[in-house]
Amino acid sequence: MKTRTLFIVMALFLAGTALFAGAKKESGGPAFIKVGTEGAMPPYNYVTEQGEADGYDIAVIKAIIALLPEYRVEFVPTAWDGIFVALEGGDFDLIASFLGWRKEREEKYYLSTVSYLWTGQSLIFKEGRTDLRTLKDLEGKKVACGVGSAYTTRLEEYIKETGANIEIVYNDGNIANTLTEIDTGRVDATISSPATTQLAANTLGYKIGTASLTEEGWTAVPIHLLFPKTEKGKALRDQFDTVLKQLHSNGTLREISRKYLFGKDYTTKEALLAGA
Repeated sequence: MKTRTLFIVMALFLAGTALFAGAKKESGGPAFIKVGTEGAMPPYNYVTEQGEADGYDIAVIKAIIALLPEYRVEFVPTAWDGIFVALEGGDFDLIASFLGWRKEREEKYYLSTVSYLWTGQSLIFKEGRTDLRTLKDLEGKKVACGVGSAYTTRLEEYIKETGANIEIVYNDGNIANTLTEIDTGRVDATISSPATTQLAANTLGYKIGTASLTEEGWTAVPIHLLFPKTEKGKALRDQFDTVLKQLHSNGTLREISRKYLFGKDYTTKEALLAGA
């Protein structure tokens, strides 16, 4: 991802010097948790015109902290190419930045054992179409794809494996141009992340429909919080896991998802695939 400007959003209290679970703490006061986030990936995380961190990731952390009164939170928007180094260097206590599960991440860091979001690939098409729900429905259709993207590579593999008659219309990956091609009928569909594509469609004034892909190879991916692989990092992870379970069970995560992700519940794999 492109390097973005580092911007720090301060909380109401200044940190002291004592440490607990990797957080600074004033004598007799709450510990200060610093949360790294890219701050440039709406609707998941971004910085508002008022200079405040916002987005789904941010709202989830605030909901967690609301149930952990021993803590206060400070968000530290950080360029993507330096965010992991900053965590390892102790600049913050965890990362909340739309991080999908990867084996190499689990080996190097502590991931929350409870995911707080799921993401996957969806067919994107013009609103009102009822003929596009699965990869098989793309037979004889034109699909806009960015050159070299992961989605494009997987679709190319699918065509090769199945012999499907799907015409790929290659472009530069600009989602605005892709949505224009869909709206004008030059292509039938594209494959993309539903929430980020919906944000672009809303901005451009286009009406789109989406359908989650459930075929083999188009796997839904859980999104996790990430903590340093230290004793303090594990202790904080365990606390956050406990609260995340509560937020799942009482419906809070679902409400946050629908608020930030265009009325959709993406907090479980089942909800993602159902398009709830």
